[in-house]
Amino acid sequence: MLLNELDENTKAVITSINAGRELKSRLYSFGLTKGKEFKVKRYSLNKNVVEIEVDRSLVGLRRGESEKIEVEIIS
Repeated sequence: MLLNELDENTKAVITSINAGRELKSRLYSFGLTKGKEFKVKRYSLNKNVVEIEVDRSLVGLRRGESEKIEVEIIS
């Protein structure tokens, strides 16, 4: 499942990041790494941006970025 397919208020863990070196580096700087847990907070009106909570910080990701992150839902 991809990050952009999750519903709001869903908790998940990153299982894979399928991106180039530059985007991976950017995501790593936000703390988004394989095995990291996060929560989807909200989407923009047109779902082009998703806001997630990682380690008590809010991170906004564009649709193209969130489509490159594979996740697994956790309870």
